Amino acid sequence: MVDDLTALGLGLDHASVRVERTDEIWVRAGEELRGRIAEALRALAAGVEHIGSSSVRGLLAKPIIDLAVGLGPGQDLDLVRPRLDAGSWIYRGDAGAEGGCVFVLEARPWHRVAHLHVVGHGGQQWLDYLRFRDLLRTSADARSRYEAAKARLASEYSRDRPAYISGKSVVVSELLSAS
Repeated sequence: MVDDLTALGLGLDHASVRVERTDEIWVRAGEELRGRIAEALRALAAGVEHIGSSSVRGLLAKPIIDLAVGLGPGQDLDLVRPRLDAGSWIYRGDAGAEGGCVFVLEARPWHRVAHLHVVGHGGQQWLDYLRFRDLLRTSADARSRYEAAKARLASEYSRDRPAYISGKSVVVSELLSAS
């Protein structure tokens, strides 16, 4: 599966930033990954969604698929982690309000093709992920503002992903607050 994703042009070294136009192939790849995760987790996940820029056709995005898993009541990471580990997902820690419990899928060490954020289903992170994705899909103004910020930040911070993410987070908050 990872080789298939890299053949589609997906993947980026951990510290670097590069943005490209999301195309139909990336969207389909995200939906395929979503389906595989849903199948692996079954009833443990109340929802699995393709989120972020890679889920919006034509939008500038890092060539990394972003997904969210919403855990249902009574489900926790100790139950989910072995199933994700079996699917080659690598646990990278709890990012708290900045991304939940983060897993990555790598083509080679530190060359990521996908990120997976495990959060509580129906919680604020889950709702914000879906609300932002849907805003980008439906609002030309939001897409334009977000894309301009991403292009500027990617140029300015091409070797500093934390700075890129920090700058992008400000725009995400502004867009969500305005919607």
